[in-house]
Amino acid sequence: MKVTMISMGLVLLLKLNIAMAQMQNMQMDHSHMPIAVPENSPVPSLSLTLEPDVMSGYNLTVNTKGYIFTPPPAQLDMMQLMSADLDESTNQLKGHAHLYINGVKIQRVYGKYVHLPANLFSAGLNTISVTLNNHGHMYWTASNKKIVATLYINDQVDTLITYRFESFPIDG
Repeated sequence: MKVTMISMGLVLLLKLNIAMAQMQNMQMDHSHMPIAVPENSPVPSLSLTLEPDVMSGYNLTVNTKGYIFTPPPAQLDMMQLMSADLDESTNQLKGHAHLYINGVKIQRVYGKYVHLPANLFSAGLNTISVTLNNHGHMYWTASNKKIVATLYINDQVDTLITYRFESFPIDG
């Protein structure tokens, strides 16, 4: 009888752990949902530069125009997180960026400079992409295009950056 009760308890504990893990995986991911730049806001521009780091990996510079990097204020509710946060004096969008390497989201970016450790890359061709996002992690769009910049890099050839794509590049 004791063995049966212990076995039942272990089975219930295992099922509870599985259910909790499934619930954590079901959290809503807003990062794949678009949000249009409001008509009263300038469309942000986004361009990337990349340099080898003197120690290891690379140093990425996220250049923007018409966009203000900022973490979300703690007092925002979900509705505010999912909408546009605008600078009162310029109407520029405020938010963060998402960094992807080879299609995998690595981290949020709240500023211009990011170090990318070498272990994030494989030998040969890799991609580095950055999207601009609101505080609710939705990606910004303008004219039905995602605001994104992508570098294609190859550490096996003389020129590190082999191709560049910027949906709304910084002019000049």
